[in-house]
Amino acid sequence: MMDAVFGELREEDECDWLGKQILDFGGDIHNVELLIHGEDGCEITERQRTAFKRFMEKWPELQTELFEALIKFYNEKERFAWGPDDEKESAEWWPEIETKEALLQTVTLETIVVANDFLMVDDRLIIYLLFSRTWGGEDYDDNGVGVRYINEEIDKIAHKDIAF
Repeated sequence: MMDAVFGELREEDECDWLGKQILDFGGDIHNVELLIHGEDGCEITERQRTAFKRFMEKWPELQTELFEALIKFYNEKERFAWGPDDEKESAEWWPEIETKEALLQTVTLETIVVANDFLMVDDRLIIYLLFSRTWGGEDYDDNGVGVRYINEEIDKIAHKDIAF
C-alpha cells in the first residue's frame, strides 16, 4: 500500500504496517524501520498520520534533547547496574559515554513506532523510538532501549519492553 504520509507500506502481523524511513540521526543518514499499529479494519488513522508528521517536522530539534536524555539514562540507570565483578571486564561492558559521539558508537536507532490510535487519548500523540545497544554485554533478549514521546516530548526512557 502507498500512504501519502508514511510512503510504501506492507501489511504485517494482524493489522500492523511496516515501512522504511530515511532520516538523519546524529549527522548520518539511516534507513530505519517504521511500524504503524493499524486500527479496526487495519486502517491507519489521521491521528497517527498527524503524530508522525509532527514528530518528523520537529525531529532535527528533538535530537539534542534525545542525546542528552539517553546519556543521562545510561549513566544514571544502566551503567554498572549489573554485569561482571572483574574490573577490566566491567570496563568493557560499561564504556564511558559522556558525549553524543560516544553515545552514537553504542546505540543504533532501529525502529520508529506509531502507537495505536486508541492509546492517543486526550490529544496525546505517541511515538516510540527503539534502539539496539552495545553496552552491558550481549543483548540476547533484544531488550535495547525504548523512548516514548508524547506530543514530541520525551515521556519515558527504559528497556524496549518497558517503554514500549
